[in-house]
Amino acid sequence: MPRLLHRCVHLRARALIAVAGLTLCVCLADSHPAGAYSAWQNVNNEVAMKAYVAAIQYFNPGIDDAEARQIVAAIVRESMAQGVDPRLVVAIVAAESAFDRTARSPAGARGLGQLMPETAAEDGVSDVEDIDQNIHGTVMTLKGDLEHYARFDRQHQYVYAIAAYNAGTGAVDRYRGVPPYDETIRYVWKVITLWRRFYGLSAS
Repeated sequence: MPRLLHRCVHLRARALIAVAGLTLCVCLADSHPAGAYSAWQNVNNEVAMKAYVAAIQYFNPGIDDAEARQIVAAIVRESMAQGVDPRLVVAIVAAESAFDRTARSPAGARGLGQLMPETAAEDGVSDVEDIDQNIHGTVMTLKGDLEHYARFDRQHQYVYAIAAYNAGTGAVDRYRGVPPYDETIRYVWKVITLWRRFYGLSAS
């Protein structure tokens, strides 16, 4: 894809998901589990759905509308139920698998959120390629990481949780911060950059 066209598509995806995020911001004010269903009703409108589908198809051009919609529904449902920012989940999944539910790493991590077998088992995920199950495991893992670092200020909590999603809480605890692994450093930067862009902010 020519660089200018690539940039235009990227900017369009950012704009679309930022618009959808305006709807999500309203819902995040009531993110506790009891309000999850009503929050999902608010988000489940065609404008927001199309925006998120377009963003997913930017990362994975080969995905069809039906599968992209199922991913959006799963992310919003699970995020709202667990009180996690759905745009952060979108950034995590984009960085992990580019929304390819069949993705598999050399280390054995699989699916949309690249769950390791032991992590999948802990989260009750029996089929890692199942969209709903994998997103459930992804959100539960991210929520656990956020809770693990809840004693820190918000910035450090999220940076450490994102690093832990990639390297594990053991490594983050051992180094008392982002581990000095090139892969993890790049991963944290990529997720935070995407997350900021989904809010319509600059990368830095």
